[in-house]
Amino acid sequence: MKLAGAAGPFGPAWGRFAAEARPRSVGLAYLMWLGCGLFGLHRLYLGRRTSAAVMAGITLISLALAQSGLGLLGFAATGAWALADLLLIPEMARECNAALAQTAAVVA
Repeated sequence: MKLAGAAGPFGPAWGRFAAEARPRSVGLAYLMWLGCGLFGLHRLYLGRRTSAAVMAGITLISLALAQSGLGLLGFAATGAWALADLLLIPEMARECNAALAQTAAVVA
């Protein structure tokens, strides 16, 4: 059911938000990776909410299990994932910016 005059899938407010979204910066994504790479903040910034939440969850569980030694497995997993993101950030930014441009074109 679509609302009359609604811009975007969630109504006028969402349409305005999507139209005003700014392109994502690769440099800022790398700064976020440098500061909070194990928590997936760079992925959240680039629109990858699910993988950012999984990455943060693994890191938080690993912090809780660090005393027992089991946390090292989680840190190794998220560490390898974060290192792979060094190469993936530019492509993720391109995809995010393309999606933002497409959404803005549909809303306008």
